Amino acid sequence: MIVLTGGAATIAHLGLIRINEVCALSRPSEPKPIFLKPEALKLICLGHEQLAADIYWLRFVQYIGDGPARHTDKYENAYDYLDLVTTLDPRFTQPYWFAAFVVGAEMKRPDLAQKLIERGIQANQDNWYLPFIAGINQYLFAHNETAAASYYKLAAKFPDSPKWLGRQAEILQAKIPSLVKEVNTWDTIYRTSTDQLVKERAKERLAATWMRIFRLSPSEVIRKRARKALAELGVEVR
Repeated sequence: MIVLTGGAATIAHLGLIRINEVCALSRPSEPKPIFLKPEALKLICLGHEQLAADIYWLRFVQYIGDGPARHTDKYENAYDYLDLVTTLDPRFTQPYWFAAFVVGAEMKRPDLAQKLIERGIQANQDNWYLPFIAGINQYLFAHNETAAASYYKLAAKFPDSPKWLGRQAEILQAKIPSLVKEVNTWDTIYRTSTDQLVKERAKERLAATWMRIFRLSPSEVIRKRARKALAELGVEVR
């Protein structure tokens, strides 16, 4: 049990008050939340960076949960929230998924997503799925297959990484149709992700890709395969 002296307890209490005051400026319900620069916020936190990161994370979850509002503003504040969270607590790994799937995909800024994910890779050098996320962002949203394959290879070097990561890198480097690569990527994310929001998004994208294959393919064999895959995803083709 840690016992704080009177002065230390006072500083800690003031720090908590200041964090709550600052974080209140970024309430998702506000028309235009106010964001301090991460470096400035770290000075205000007085050693409570992880607590501030948790508060901003909860704000972010509320923010992306408001679908109609995000349809209107196109997730314009997502990067600001995630930049704060990952600067204050770079070892908190869940935000990096959202960097790819919200900043990279919804905001259409894979460059900003990569900036956040690289921060995570540097702070969590024992974690295989951060370079994997970087690969997803590069392939699906930046459309850079060479960079994606490089990140997959990096992730595959970790002893606890899935065996399919090396094959993913080989698939990206192989000269096969892009829709096949896309199906393989979304299918892998859908079947392996433990985050429900990411899993649902991957399922939607996987179904959409199979539907494109079904509609575009001149081969009845491939159309039957696409129909079967869609049925497994709960999508009926008429």
